[in-house]
Amino acid sequence: MSRPDYIPREHREDIEDFFTNPDHWAYKYGNPTPDCNPDVPYHRKQIEVIFEDNYKYTHYRTNNRINELIDEGFLRLIETDTANFIIRSDVRYYKANVKKRIRLIKRYSYPHTVRGVGKWGEYLSEIMFILNNFEIVGRNTNEYRGKKWVKTNENLDFILERDGVSYGVEVKNTLRYIEYDEFTNKLEMCIFLGLVPMWVLRIAPEVQFNVMKANDGMILAFKSQIYPFGQEGLTRDMWNLMRLPVTVKAKMPAKTVRIMNAFHAGNI
Repeated sequence: MSRPDYIPREHREDIEDFFTNPDHWAYKYGNPTPDCNPDVPYHRKQIEVIFEDNYKYTHYRTNNRINELIDEGFLRLIETDTANFIIRSDVRYYKANVKKRIRLIKRYSYPHTVRGVGKWGEYLSEIMFILNNFEIVGRNTNEYRGKKWVKTNENLDFILERDGVSYGVEVKNTLRYIEYDEFTNKLEMCIFLGLVPMWVLRIAPEVQFNVMKANDGMILAFKSQIYPFGQEGLTRDMWNLMRLPVTVKAKMPAKTVRIMNAFHAGNI
């Protein structure tokens, strides 16, 4: 029997090609990023995010493939107090590039920045709901119509109503996936409260899309992490140095809005 995380060898070969071939597909989309090439270090989350365009390349599986390539000696692990970096084993000069990336990681990991980005995602989601005739009847709550969720100490970001349909909403404006336990608990909370689950997430693995669909819910994925105004320099550096999908925007993408309204139309 194959391992639960089995994926065809093409995934491993694709990662090997990323670390050897400057014309790899991952270097080609979007604006050029000369500081990203096969000879520089990448931290783990960065590689997971870069490869997530193929939904079969989940963050977990990409990380497992990286571990295999480290064990086999093709890649080398560089551990620091800030992040663990991966580099091709035959690259000799990398310390200056590691330090440059650590400085950037500290900038976008600063607690006030992280909180601000999270709140901005919630704010843009709230504006999207209001402009599309959803009534917000609850914020940061685990209660609805006389029922209260007490199994865990968690809340939903929003509870919405429109055309007689009630939704439980969770928003995550992060590079990482929503944690498995949080995803499961909040889905169960929606079912308990009689709400249609509707998550607004930057990205999610295929299995979470499937679980939501099986429970008559929807994930509205907006792909690029959205930063508030004033962070244009930071997002530019995050793209140029790390090819991370980040942007500064004043509203949710039009495609996300269309999917949300089509989902609601199907629930009426």
